[in-house]
Amino acid sequence: MRIKKIILFCVVTLLVLSAAIPVMGNGEEKKAPEHYGFWSILPPLLAISLSIITKEVLSSLVVGIMVGAMILTGGNLIKAFEKAMETLITTAGDPSWNFRVLMFTALLGSIIGMISRANGPQAFGRWAEKNIKSRSLSLFITWLLGVLIFMDDYFNCMTVGTALRPVTDRFRVSRAKLSFIIDSTAAPVCTLVPISTWVAYVASLMIPLFEQYNLNLNPYTVYVQMIPYDFYPWLIVLMVLLTSFTNLEYGPMARAEYRALAGKGLWDESITKTPPGDEFESMEKSEKGSAIDMVVPLIGLIVIMLICMAYTGGFFDGKAGFFEAVMNSDSATALVWGATITLILTACFYSLRGVVRIKDSMEAVIQGAKSMMVALFVLSLAWTIGSICKELGTGLYVSSIMSDTFPAWAVPFTLFVLTAFIAFSTGTSWGTWAIMIPIAIPLAVTMKIDILPSIAAVLSGGVFGDHCSPISDTTIMSSTGGACPHIEHVNTQLPYALTAAAASAVGFLITGFFDHPIAVWLFTIALFFVTVFILHRVWGSTSFTEEQKQEV
Repeated sequence: MRIKKIILFCVVTLLVLSAAIPVMGNGEEKKAPEHYGFWSILPPLLAISLSIITKEVLSSLVVGIMVGAMILTGGNLIKAFEKAMETLITTAGDPSWNFRVLMFTALLGSIIGMISRANGPQAFGRWAEKNIKSRSLSLFITWLLGVLIFMDDYFNCMTVGTALRPVTDRFRVSRAKLSFIIDSTAAPVCTLVPISTWVAYVASLMIPLFEQYNLNLNPYTVYVQMIPYDFYPWLIVLMVLLTSFTNLEYGPMARAEYRALAGKGLWDESITKTPPGDEFESMEKSEKGSAIDMVVPLIGLIVIMLICMAYTGGFFDGKAGFFEAVMNSDSATALVWGATITLILTACFYSLRGVVRIKDSMEAVIQGAKSMMVALFVLSLAWTIGSICKELGTGLYVSSIMSDTFPAWAVPFTLFVLTAFIAFSTGTSWGTWAIMIPIAIPLAVTMKIDILPSIAAVLSGGVFGDHCSPISDTTIMSSTGGACPHIEHVNTQLPYALTAAAASAVGFLITGFFDHPIAVWLFTIALFFVTVFILHRVWGSTSFTEEQKQEV
């Protein structure tokens, strides 16, 4: 019944928009304006709202894409379909980045398939049960591994869940909580640790602006000095620790955790009976597998990946030091190379140990790749709607709303709010930064204010959208890595993300009056903790006993 309602809604929406959007030249595309005004924010808002309301992501993204394509083609349904399909093919098939990420996702699924065939997760879970004695410790180790894998967010998302899902499952940690930890230690940590591909990208955006405005500044030094102002990543990373060692859960996450503790399911089975990653439950497992059959491939993947990143960054050619090479690496290429090499070596490792034959490994490779099909579809559609939004000028329209006459003290606060809205609507931090950093730096220079809070506000806002938008690629990969239904992951972590965003907004507002980063940083963290405590008291679940709550 739900599917029929979704289809009916999609058809009615497209027909209404077909009549409402003015036909420009009988559907023939003309030279696009800089942005399409309110129409430019309609597709992402529609896709996000539909995905939350219907709990169905794929059809919601399709509706958003079609609506955007209809706006671009003047309401002509046939031209809109052609536009949508061409954008999908071009975006997903982009050889420089997107297609390589799709390949990496499928390859990592194949690695997970082989590890499952070797019975590695179950054996590792038995080992962990003997050595990890508490639920809180399992959550902390998950957080710690996420923090340590800081060099790339995609790699982080897919590796942490694979490694520690057997452990968290044994302690009845909900898949929503696991996905939240994965997501919170992906993009946020990448911006806090100044040795990642993210830092190199931000520096590449700052350099031409520094030259244009004759600012004798080193972009890397500026980035490091900006970190104390980068409130949102700090808060959301601390949120994981706070909720891991206390019972201060609230909202949908509290319900998910209490449901898991009561043994009523690790995920919301009303959404799906089999979330991503659980397709291996019925797979035939080796009786010879041990914990080492999971640990060795994952450690090997990390080491090989770092070597590949250093190679693509010029380390072995003597062009850069190791960390500099990792920061400037072609990470998408390194991910594909590293996963492919790991796949081959893992098959050989299992064969030599007599755990899994080569033939059986190949069957597991195919089944593992199949398990990632939902993630591949959602990623492709998310990139497509992002590309549509770029053509519509969504980011430019939102940023144009900013007035030229607002006071200097409001600059960091306004930049954060606008960037957060754009990133949430488009599902991309990098694309949003490409729009907002060229606005933030000239604005700070013109108004003669410190550029550090302004840059930090843009970075924080971008991380917020990347972290929790339903159409963000890292959000999608985190739900896949945590084997959690995507929409449950979005619904459960969104209140936490909004809490951190609200506290961050207050921090940037105070920064406009009081330029002392450490003091403002400490105040923002204290405000955040108090807010979490209050929300827990008001919005925490009361349907379980105090003994069960203490376990959380």
